[in-house]
Amino acid sequence: MTAETSWHPDLLRRFVATPYVFNGSVGRQQLCIQSNDLEIALSVRRSCITHRFKGGSDILLWKLIRDSAAPEDDAQILTISDGVLRTLHLGTGTVLIYDRERAEVLGFISPAVKTQELSSSLIPSLLGT
Repeated sequence: MTAETSWHPDLLRRFVATPYVFNGSVGRQQLCIQSNDLEIALSVRRSCITHRFKGGSDILLWKLIRDSAAPEDDAQILTISDGVLRTLHLGTGTVLIYDRERAEVLGFISPAVKTQELSSSLIPSLLGT
């Protein structure tokens, strides 16, 4: 065996670094916001602090990835809810998943989605507010 490592593309973006991390508390619970995009991290942090996301105060982990390789198509918002999971699709480049049981939001965001649209439209639609 050789010590060489082979490089395989991470098509699912499982190992994207999220250098922008904000930790805080909402009541007694700890909140963590992680992103690879500073604007997204700051926008979600600002919205969580001002309680603009109704029902979003229960979310303990936000992990939002700006996917620069995602398609930039324009489409309608499609929301699918099944038990504890709620998924929002915007075209083929943006997907947000809210896990009520684990109190987490995971999202992959297309470059075409503006930060303002994310915090004022997409996240409230995902949370059902």
